[in-house]
Amino acid sequence: RAPLNSSVSLHKGSFVATMLSIGLVVSLGGPLLFVLATKRFSLNSLSVPGRLVLWVLAAATFVIAAYGGGVWLARIGVKPFGWVDLASTIVAIIAMLVGAIALQILVAKLGFKDKGDLKLQQKIYSLSVQRRFFIVITAAVTEEVLYRGYAIGIGQEVLGNLTIAFVLSLLVFVVAHFTHGAKALAGILWISFVMSLLFVVTGNLFACILAHFVVDALGTLFVPWAASRKRARAALPVSEG
Repeated sequence: RAPLNSSVSLHKGSFVATMLSIGLVVSLGGPLLFVLATKRFSLNSLSVPGRLVLWVLAAATFVIAAYGGGVWLARIGVKPFGWVDLASTIVAIIAMLVGAIALQILVAKLGFKDKGDLKLQQKIYSLSVQRRFFIVITAAVTEEVLYRGYAIGIGQEVLGNLTIAFVLSLLVFVVAHFTHGAKALAGILWISFVMSLLFVVTGNLFACILAHFVVDALGTLFVPWAASRKRARAALPVSEG
């Protein structure tokens, strides 16, 4: 009976390892294929169906991680959110914003222009607040599950090396955002690096989701709101006296 039990256990372990490897392919390749498909067939990746595709991919990898047992849920970063995680998140948010702004200034000084980036920005800003919020929350949750929680948290186990998982996740994340335009890629690379580092330091998926949400919300929700308020004030007639 002992050899039989050992064989069954080995078979189960091999099956779980295979499933986790498939999950890694989905987490890294799924969003990239989706972006390439939308570009190839001129589809609207910002549409509700397009955003739902990312939710499906994230859910699939989450289920695969959960199939591996509680230890794999811990690897993906599903754990309590403490004060140290909050402090690390705040530091990460500041670092991402300062770095992204510095890179934008540098790119502007170099005279680099990218019409593609401006067109995408205008397209997003033209959407309703509700649609933009849905885009922000989708990116924050699904991308962190796919690129940080699974690609790094479980990827390091599948690939056998944290550095390889870190770099692979970072590169694929940047490539999957090529539609944002070449001008934006430097900032995206920096933000992805800090986000990945936040996950490695805290091991907490919720910290990454919160940081991602705040950064995206500032650029997608707060900036256009502030700009519209500024234009409204400028349009007001100057009071006499």
